[in-house]
Amino acid sequence: MASMQQADHGVNQLSDEEKAAIGEAMKEAESLAKNIKEKAVYSSQDKEVLVTGVMKNFHRFDMELYKITSWTGKVMDPPPVLIRKNSIGTFVHKGTSNLPVSNSKGAIIYSCNKKYPHLGWLLAWDKSDLHNKVYVEAGKLDRIKEIPDCVILQKLDASGNISRYWDNDTGASANAEIRNWDESIATLGVSLDQEL
Repeated sequence: MASMQQADHGVNQLSDEEKAAIGEAMKEAESLAKNIKEKAVYSSQDKEVLVTGVMKNFHRFDMELYKITSWTGKVMDPPPVLIRKNSIGTFVHKGTSNLPVSNSKGAIIYSCNKKYPHLGWLLAWDKSDLHNKVYVEAGKLDRIKEIPDCVILQKLDASGNISRYWDNDTGASANAEIRNWDESIATLGVSLDQEL
């Protein structure tokens, strides 16, 4: 069984390098949120919450979209099919309008099949009027793609607004932070990598 390391959600601290990577992605996510507001595509008067996400690929190979899941809400702007190395991929997810609480909850898996073992990176988020949560995982694609939704949802429910994951066997890593940009929009910054 793979030896994995998931930081304790209560004391999930990012290193300076991880903070810088997340910071880059957050700036892009904030710019995306601002553009959405300026183009009047979305208004805070809307009853639904919105997540603007930016994923930064620090891996030495391109990453391919493997799977998108929307548990609540819907994708307004889907993530790209391909995130080139040292590039970003963006997405926008709009929550449900089930009052009194709106909710955006979903997951994305990216893969890299350029060398063995094939790698996978999982990102899951949960944004509501009441909270922001994010969960990431990385490692062999065969393992990542087999994680049942119920397990992802349990881990997401137990998480906080920062998540980091490093896989001892492959060196694959993922770091993420989700925070409010305004009362209804959350920005989500993610870095995906593999340390050799």
